[in-house]
Amino acid sequence: MVAIVFGSVCPAASAQVRHPGRTVLTIHWGSESDPSSERLDAAIRRVLLGPTDAPVNYFAEYLETEEFPAEKASKALRDYILRKYEGRHVDVVIAVASAALQFAVRYRDELFPDVPIVFLAVALPQAVVDRTARGITGVLNDTPFSETLELALKLHPSTTRVFVVAQAPTVVGYDEKLQSALSPFANRVELTYVKKRTVPELLSAVKAIPPQSVILYTRYAPDEPVPNVYPGDIAHMMADVARAPIYGVSDLYIGSGVVGGVIRSGDAAGARLGEIARQILDGTPPEDIPITPVMTAPMFDWRQVKRWGIDPSRLPPESRILFRTPTAWESYRRYIVSAIAVVGVQLLLIVGLLTQRTGRRVAEGTVRAREATLQTSYDRIRQLAGRLIDAQETARASLAHDLHDDICQRLAMVSTMIDRLRASSGSIQNRAVQRDFAQLAGDTRILFDAVRRLSHELHPDSLRLLGLAPALKTLCAEVAVHHGVRVTFTAVGDSRHVRPDVAVCFFRIVQESLRNAVVHGKAHQMAVTLTTSAGELEMTITDDGHGFNVDEVNQDGSGLGLVTMQERVHVVGGSLDIVTGLQQGTTVRVKAPLKNS
Repeated sequence: MVAIVFGSVCPAASAQVRHPGRTVLTIHWGSESDPSSERLDAAIRRVLLGPTDAPVNYFAEYLETEEFPAEKASKALRDYILRKYEGRHVDVVIAVASAALQFAVRYRDELFPDVPIVFLAVALPQAVVDRTARGITGVLNDTPFSETLELALKLHPSTTRVFVVAQAPTVVGYDEKLQSALSPFANRVELTYVKKRTVPELLSAVKAIPPQSVILYTRYAPDEPVPNVYPGDIAHMMADVARAPIYGVSDLYIGSGVVGGVIRSGDAAGARLGEIARQILDGTPPEDIPITPVMTAPMFDWRQVKRWGIDPSRLPPESRILFRTPTAWESYRRYIVSAIAVVGVQLLLIVGLLTQRTGRRVAEGTVRAREATLQTSYDRIRQLAGRLIDAQETARASLAHDLHDDICQRLAMVSTMIDRLRASSGSIQNRAVQRDFAQLAGDTRILFDAVRRLSHELHPDSLRLLGLAPALKTLCAEVAVHHGVRVTFTAVGDSRHVRPDVAVCFFRIVQESLRNAVVHGKAHQMAVTLTTSAGELEMTITDDGHGFNVDEVNQDGSGLGLVTMQERVHVVGGSLDIVTGLQQGTTVRVKAPLKNS
């Protein structure tokens, strides 16, 4: 046995007697090299040997009943403590694990009579349960078997088989306690308890476990002890060969390949033992300190969560996640925020300086822009005025041409025909006379149609008398007959209550569009669609003509018709959209509100 002395304790007992302070002796069940013993002992020391007015002499001894025969190890440690601590008063004894508590109770009268005992144990001696042994309190190290299995099944709901690796031959009643805790799960899954004499046999059995299963590992001690191999090492070996996720109950297993579980915190248990011992040293009777369970909490290895494809959102909210690789933001958040703040301040300073320097330039630029806008507007007005004068003269010339070359010529023919009839002799039923009358009647009808068409183009009476839709239908029919093309008209909705100004606007746009399509676009098929809906009037005019380049027409000044259409639509509060291109036909879309806004 080796005694570890901390603080100001000297190796020789006789020298230690002369040192002031209180003495605490911890008896560990496992060996000194056992990681669980090392962690618990460190947690106890952090509390007991912290800043205090009353110094503490701390000692730790190890029972090691798993490495040596229990009775032999117990008697050997008894004799060792009896000789080593002869002449030294022990103020508090801390017993870690049930075997250490049984040892302390068994040899209490012989080694440290009436000394308070603080324990961390799963199974309690009957004297402690009955409270017949006085001066004993501590922490109940109840292993969360059922809680961990319940958590594993929640994370793996399709699991049908659970393999339990739990073997502690030196712990009295361990198997019975485990099976009692897991018995409620027998109706939900098939429970298989893996019992193997040696570590190689255990690993072989674990390797054979099918993938769609869950392994619950609590601890494993082979029938024949293996030097320097502890439960955490066994967990690591199992994880290397297992094809199913492993869940455990100790924080020593996290990091060895175990996914996680409802975990007992060794640090928290050791700290609580130190706190209770400190309370007793400060004068609190052990009977006044209640026996409390060890702290447990869900704990997971993030790497194993990812490995087994577990949805992180299914983990309990209070879970502690270990080995999680932080994101760039999590790792460098402070630096990123600082850099952004510095850059932001610099940008503000730069903006302030540039604002002062560019203020005058902005003002000058605004003045120049307004001057340019006024000049452009002036030039545009002059250009439009000239184009309007040209358009007026063109319209007059066209009207004069129609009157002179068409109507006047036909009137002359009618006059000549009347003279011929007046100079003719014979009966009115004469065949030649009848032929002249028929020609006169035909020329008169043609003359009438020409005058009506010209009047209709100047201002159609049908628009005023019948409304927009009938007027457009008549216009389409006239264009089709006059130019020998196909023009279709479709009206959707009720357009009888269209504002007069909107009706005239739409009629003129159709006139201009159809004329352009026939004369300039050489179109053969055209379609006009008039739609009335939701307080809005919409019209679409399409043709299969040659099309044109809108930008070029606007630049060279030949698109007065387009400008006129745009201005008409603007006056009635509508919109005009022209889609065209060379050899692509033309589509004109017009929208306007039915009522004044």
